[in-house]
Amino acid sequence: MDAYCEQVVKRESGVKQKVISGILIGIFALIELFFIFIYILVPQPFWIMFTLIVAAVAVVVLCIALPRINNVDFDYTVMGNTFKVDKVINKNSRKKYLTIHISNIEDLGVIEGDNIPSDRYARTRDCTGGTLKGSYYCVYRESEKGKCLLLFSPNEKTLEAMRPSLNHELMLKLLYKNKR
Repeated sequence: MDAYCEQVVKRESGVKQKVISGILIGIFALIELFFIFIYILVPQPFWIMFTLIVAAVAVVVLCIALPRINNVDFDYTVMGNTFKVDKVINKNSRKKYLTIHISNIEDLGVIEGDNIPSDRYARTRDCTGGTLKGSYYCVYRESEKGKCLLLFSPNEKTLEAMRPSLNHELMLKLLYKNKR
């Protein structure tokens, strides 16, 4: 019977994401205040009223949409020799993010300081919970892109489901690394 495992990793909104959201909302609020000021000073031309309404709608949409966009989960699924990652935005929009054949993984290990291989990668995908502590790196190849890097945060059950499909050297590396 093939191994099957699912895991959901919630990405924590970092300070950078919160600051960018705040700056965007602040910029649109200042634009709104600017048009309100012009509307008060200039005797009611139509274009100012129209722009005022559009800016107000933009501020409301940003205030509602930005916190939801920052609410991201990653759903890891291991089924046989396949590792899939789905990106779930605001618990209602699911997108296929990544599919890897586990037997084609070239390198896999725990992230401890600077131990990620320093090769050049065509693509780096961060599917962690927002922090690299306790996370793993995975080097694999995509047919069109080349060598790629995946950063992810699997639990022990997910790693156990992946182990039968890993090549022998990687499995030994993981087993002996985790026993220390």
